[in-house]
Amino acid sequence: MARERPMNILFVNSNREWGGGEVWLTTIAAEMSRRGHRVAIVCRPGSALCKKLSGQHESVIPFRLSGDFNPATVVRLYSILVKRKISLVCVHTEKELRIAGMAGALARVPVVVSQDVDVPVKNSHLNRLFYGKLASAIMVNSYATRNTLLSAAPWLQTQRTHVVWKGVDLSAYGGAEKSGIRGDLNLAADDIVAGFVGRLDEQKGIPTLLEAVRLAVSINPHFRLLIAGEGNLNEYIREFSSSYHLSRNIFLLGFIQNIPAFLQAVDFVVVPSYWEGFCYSALEAMAAGKAVVGSNTSSIPELVVHNSTGILVPPRSPEDLAGTISAICSQPVLREEMGRRGRERARLLFPVRIMHDKTEEFFQTAIDAFHHSVPSAKSRVTSSPDRQSLPVLEVIKDDSLPLTR
Repeated sequence: MARERPMNILFVNSNREWGGGEVWLTTIAAEMSRRGHRVAIVCRPGSALCKKLSGQHESVIPFRLSGDFNPATVVRLYSILVKRKISLVCVHTEKELRIAGMAGALARVPVVVSQDVDVPVKNSHLNRLFYGKLASAIMVNSYATRNTLLSAAPWLQTQRTHVVWKGVDLSAYGGAEKSGIRGDLNLAADDIVAGFVGRLDEQKGIPTLLEAVRLAVSINPHFRLLIAGEGNLNEYIREFSSSYHLSRNIFLLGFIQNIPAFLQAVDFVVVPSYWEGFCYSALEAMAAGKAVVGSNTSSIPELVVHNSTGILVPPRSPEDLAGTISAICSQPVLREEMGRRGRERARLLFPVRIMHDKTEEFFQTAIDAFHHSVPSAKSRVTSSPDRQSLPVLEVIKDDSLPLTR
């Protein structure tokens, strides 16, 4: 149903690869269109996002953002804002903010930031200008990201920084048909299979994960790891697997289109990240009813409740990760119960409907504030201290589950 005041939103994304930010953008863009808002997307030509949206979205604008202050780029983006009568621009990175911030200022269009990464913003004069002045508001995807942002940039107004957790469509995961990947790889019935989903780069903890697999296999030779994703560490993974004779334990699968079906085929999910803005792979695992073995860092503890929906270990510790993997491999009942609790937690806290509602409210309120109008009761985003404080993580009140090591 269309809203009384439909928005005209432009999303700007300059990433080459596919990640959590691109999952969020495609989901939000589709929902905003369904709700009666007009949506256009500027993305890098030939990028994973551009390829994904090709033929699926009528307003995709292939556009290379060359240089942080390239006048031609700013003018071209300005012309898009004016010609399409854009009412709000949403960006993700510093580079996107600098270009869109200048174009938005010229066109008198509010620019908001969707901060996806849990890394500090440099305390520079430029960032004070663009984040502190030209950005109308900032939406962060976790309390960890918000804390990092405000610690690094104390000059930011806290009331302009809002936490909106990402969400997931549970029906797509719980009812997914199990992938036939085990049979395709000729895995045995007694093999214990862990899954990894994400970009193959150092931030995702790939070096720690591989070393942990090597240690875990020495304890349980039937342990297998299926890696779904692409990135700059593909060759590193292949060389590691070959060097330690792990070709029957580590399987590099590349990009997997049907993640829900893939998750149904594994016994649990490993998330060894060094940091995360919002750990979408952990949420997907919970939605699929799978226990999570993850790093106790950034936003992961906001999703995974230690000893209830999964096990959290120190980041960059292959020994701790290997020990937990070995322990959970031998306890199928524990894995099942953790998976059940994880799915219930996802249902209570992370349904996609809540993400859609709060994002729509955030956009509309940013437009209202930019034009100095008073937001209506329906579109107001509250900024009370309670809302901005850390959430109660122990939503599932059962006692912690025992993990036998």
